[in-house]
Amino acid sequence: MTDSVKRNLLAAFRYLLKPLVRIAVKNGVAYPEFSSALKHAYIDVARRHLEGTSTKVTAEGICVITHIEQKDVESSLASFSNYLAELDLRGQSALPRILHAWHTDGRFTGPYGVLRDLKFELAKDDASAGEGLTFTDLAVEFCPEFSAKVLIDELLRTRCVVHVGNGYYRATSRFYVPDPLSAESIRVAAQVVHNVCETLELNLRPDSVGGKGLLQRTVYMRNGINKQVLDQFSNFVRARGQVFADDIDDWLNATRDRPESAGNVKTGVGFYQYVVNDEDEQEFSKELPIEGSQT
Repeated sequence: MTDSVKRNLLAAFRYLLKPLVRIAVKNGVAYPEFSSALKHAYIDVARRHLEGTSTKVTAEGICVITHIEQKDVESSLASFSNYLAELDLRGQSALPRILHAWHTDGRFTGPYGVLRDLKFELAKDDASAGEGLTFTDLAVEFCPEFSAKVLIDELLRTRCVVHVGNGYYRATSRFYVPDPLSAESIRVAAQVVHNVCETLELNLRPDSVGGKGLLQRTVYMRNGINKQVLDQFSNFVRARGQVFADDIDDWLNATRDRPESAGNVKTGVGFYQYVVNDEDEQEFSKELPIEGSQT
């Protein structure tokens, strides 16, 4: 692979990862956890690649392909459960850690385990009056790598903590999940993105040239449409899309009478409306300009 192709691919990967990273950030998935998932995806794809070429799968062989440390490859190959355990361990980042301590450490709870409201820090008068431990004390002990102000601001933003007056703060959640999603919605989103990327990967193969790949169409106005008609366009797409979906569903259901076989292929059609994120698009066009265009 030439350096230019690799450079272009890396620019493209950074661009297409941004929506996924937005989901991760909104839902408390930190970079170490995301990078761990990426590492294990690399190992799994490399393993399958070697298997597909009838090459013996070894940790050293995967290490050569991926440049992932051999000990990490060996750990991943040993058991998928190791990966899940690693994620659980890394999940104890600063914000989940401080909330867990607030709910479980007896010094920060009242009688019978009832949570205490904590002051952010003690004033001079508070100290002389014998006031107890504060949120700052909690932060210094359990999350010393971050300032107490940064921690309380994020917990307030995500409503895990609320201000109850007189300088006191109350924990309203035991868990840091800023934008919770159901397991089913996560599964569906993952399948949609995965299937789109699978189609794109197949269509980028040399043997897909000349219309031999899968259907891939995008319809748009080069200069966009007026914001005032966006809702109209959305309603039109939704209505026409439903008609198209009904036609596809009818066709697929008409094949039910055919005998099933062990070689059945799971396939379907997915379609969606999009609205371009201008900031992401402008940055991507600078990193990977279209040939012949001016940026």
